[in-house]
Amino acid sequence: MIIKLLLIGLLALLALFVALQRISSRGVRLAVLATLASGAYFVWRPEHASAVAQALGVGRGADLLMYLWVVITCSVILLLYLKIVEMNRMLTQLARRLTLGQPMHPPQRSERPRRSAGAHDGPPTSAGGTTARQGPI
Repeated sequence: MIIKLLLIGLLALLALFVALQRISSRGVRLAVLATLASGAYFVWRPEHASAVAQALGVGRGADLLMYLWVVITCSVILLLYLKIVEMNRMLTQLARRLTLGQPMHPPQRSERPRRSAGAHDGPPTSAGGTTARQGPI
């Protein structure tokens, strides 16, 4: 009996979180709340889950819940993947617009600093002979 109360309490907290958040659409929130409510019902009355499983041709209620969990999880993974692909496409478009809107031109040849007669080829070095960093990374 303690595990039932614990599980129903956790499902109720999840339902509260879903009901209070406003990120997803109302339809998604209602679907998740219905799923959580049916989960709480089947936790409280597991024999009903077995009866539904028998009616659907599945051996036990626990097996039916596992099958449903796999289908729902795969669906969520697919939806998240599709959202990531869409966000990458939008980010690429945004980067292109910013780049084309504010192009950076290389300095003109006349603007380049001239070397002194004693300058050497290669990166500048510090007093200890190590290469000095120039500018921010």
